[in-house]
Amino acid sequence: MKKSLFFIAAVLLSFTAAAQSPETLSQIIQSEHSTCGQMAYLYCVYSELIPETATFEEAFSVFQKNFPIKKRLESSSPVTLSDLSLTCAKLSGLKGGLFYSIFKNRRYAFKELQAKGILPADADPSDNPSGRNLIAVFNGCMEQKEE
Repeated sequence: MKKSLFFIAAVLLSFTAAAQSPETLSQIIQSEHSTCGQMAYLYCVYSELIPETATFEEAFSVFQKNFPIKKRLESSSPVTLSDLSLTCAKLSGLKGGLFYSIFKNRRYAFKELQAKGILPADADPSDNPSGRNLIAVFNGCMEQKEE
């Protein structure tokens, strides 16, 4: 119990620089399965493309304009770890290995995040992360960016 409260407090404190709405962050943290809208919200707030008061649907609309998505998705569609990996890698300007540097696709972004320890080694690219894990991956990539 103490560990989960500490984790939530650490996540909320780490987001104060990006200044997201506490209600929106709480909604993301409490979700068992994260959506493309939630991922788009975090991406767009980090990129300063939307205000913190924007909805997930508004964020997803802006995300689609700024981030080419090849497959047909909606704001409420579940996000996969491979989609999340590519999004976070592009947001943080991840300098990856040879294959990620050449192809810059979901597969190699996922493998690169595993190699950097942001994703567990036994993670499956088709898994749908929880809201907590969604935020943890974004934070891990942003820490890599700062280094």
